[in-house]
Amino acid sequence: MTPVESKVDALSSPEFNVKLFVENPAGVDLEELIPVFHRWIREELLEDELPIDVAGYARVPKGPGVVIVCDHAHYYFDERAGRPGLRYRGRRVARGEGEEGITRAFRSLLRAAALLEKEPALGGRYRFRTDQVEFGINDRLRAPSDAQTLAAVRPALESAVKALYGKPAKSMALASGPREPFMVSIETGTSPSVEALLGQLAAVAG
Repeated sequence: MTPVESKVDALSSPEFNVKLFVENPAGVDLEELIPVFHRWIREELLEDELPIDVAGYARVPKGPGVVIVCDHAHYYFDERAGRPGLRYRGRRVARGEGEEGITRAFRSLLRAAALLEKEPALGGRYRFRTDQVEFGINDRLRAPSDAQTLAAVRPALESAVKALYGKPAKSMALASGPREPFMVSIETGTSPSVEALLGQLAAVAG
């Protein structure tokens, strides 16, 4: 597969995922998130989503954590690689391709992160750092975990991050093994608030 073919395939996948890490991992209690996420479903707080249920895997070490299952996406508070954080993972139908799809994934994640930061039941204990972000594509057929996929995805990813942060990323590096889903570690060099990034996205869209 040539880089051009890989780019077309990888960036058309519906399975973009983005993760933000918490500032204070020691303050995380996965069990307390379960009733919070159930209330989000009851009150329909997730924009542009059809939430279905909450699944808990709190007893699985470094696992998927707590998941809000939605029709077109899942929202995980996971502990992958021992680093707790909130992850958005698209599924089934692509919501835009290339830079547009990446930006939409970031927007969905940031909206959920803002809800969690403001959640009254959590007392402000869940805050997110934005100087480190994971971006992945959970589609091994269209996006194998290798340097070629990174080279193909990089232009759209760099453009989306620059629009979001107002400056280029400090670094982007492959963060997954050859048998794992494709994952990129992004260092932004700055850590604006979640609300500031949502404001930047609104300004760009407007």
